[in-house]
Amino acid sequence: MQWEYFDKMVIFSDTEEGMQSGLDAWINGAGADGWELVSSAPLIAPNKDGVAYGTIGLHLIFKRQAVTPKGA
Repeated sequence: MQWEYFDKMVIFSDTEEGMQSGLDAWINGAGADGWELVSSAPLIAPNKDGVAYGTIGLHLIFKRQAVTPKGA
């Protein structure tokens, strides 16, 4: 079995309702296309002194079974 992978970086937006990603609608579409989330990591922003101070987004990795042509 072979897999294909893709990754996506999501940066949060600061709104009056708080931090928003817009990920809700997008991730359901990816799932409908057969992609499943296999890993995620927070994106941490440094302050001016180089010290991490907050999460600004996510790095997501997805996989799905690769489609192989018949006879291959």
